[in-house]
Amino acid sequence: MSSQNQYKIKCINGDFQVTEVPLSPNLKPQKPYQLTYIWLQKSGFTTFDAIEQIKNFFKIAFDDVSSQGLKDEDAITEQIISIKKVLRNKDVIAFNKRHKFKNKFLLIKHIIGYGNEPVKERMLHGNSFRIIVRNLENTLVNDLLCYISNRRHYHFVNYYDNQRFGMLGGPYNTHLIGKAIVKNDWERAYGHVKITNNISSEIIAKAKHAIDFKKIFKEMDPRKVSFFVSSYNSFLWNTQASSIVKKYSKSKCYLFENVGRLHLPVGNLFQCPHICEAKGYEFMAKKLSVRPKINKRNLIVATTVYAGNLEKDELHKNMKKLSLSFFLPTGSYATMIIQQIFIKLKIRKISQ
Repeated sequence: MSSQNQYKIKCINGDFQVTEVPLSPNLKPQKPYQLTYIWLQKSGFTTFDAIEQIKNFFKIAFDDVSSQGLKDEDAITEQIISIKKVLRNKDVIAFNKRHKFKNKFLLIKHIIGYGNEPVKERMLHGNSFRIIVRNLENTLVNDLLCYISNRRHYHFVNYYDNQRFGMLGGPYNTHLIGKAIVKNDWERAYGHVKITNNISSEIIAKAKHAIDFKKIFKEMDPRKVSFFVSSYNSFLWNTQASSIVKKYSKSKCYLFENVGRLHLPVGNLFQCPHICEAKGYEFMAKKLSVRPKINKRNLIVATTVYAGNLEKDELHKNMKKLSLSFFLPTGSYATMIIQQIFIKLKIRKISQ
């Protein structure tokens, strides 16, 4: 088995911890105010799921709950949420009591404060990560520690990873939903949505007699529909970025699971444009339509990686586990940097 396939992450949700570094909202020390800002910790729920639970519990509309970023379900994540309702401690206690389950939870850790402006998407500095990498044999652990200590200031190609193209346990087809929306093929878009098992029974019932499938999407959270279009944008951006890496560097093509084939530079020193521009589309919720736009994104991202807490892996016999910690700007994927580190390890081992 090759070295990049030996390691394991996300064996349990506690192995993958993500904390937002948000842009702080403008807090008002006294009334009048209408919004509550909370610090939400969750596991087993996507941010979309969490927003729906908050909406239902406090009996408010989708638009009354806002987040700055999207967090996955297969991790322990913390983020800021704004709610168009003035909450008190008794409300927090009641919510937390209702949303604690055996293998997943939503927890309002505390009320940050109150104000009048909802938090906005992508208004983040970034996210800090603490990730447990498991199933490491001694040789691989030593190679990894040596590699990171010599390259603590690490740079990687800023590809979107599979979280952008699907949800845990389901097909990775959200970019296909987005593509169908862009093509104005709403029936095909619904067909792709249906196989994700991520829509309510009420919407499925309405779709059985639907003639105009566009109306089905009007029943969904518009942020989820927007995510589908963004997923297609991500696919287009990855494709363009890979072609630029291939053009400007000596590279090799790798298969990234549930993402596709993408090029990575073979050497540590290479030159590429700082920004990759790719055609894309902007979703307009009110009209339930799209219009063309250009997506710009950093092609290369640099960060500082720390390794520590080398211990026996209690989940894999005779193996070790190691903690990796780093900060990434908003929109960059921790799983992608880990994949590229292990791919580089293999290249380094072959070249020695």
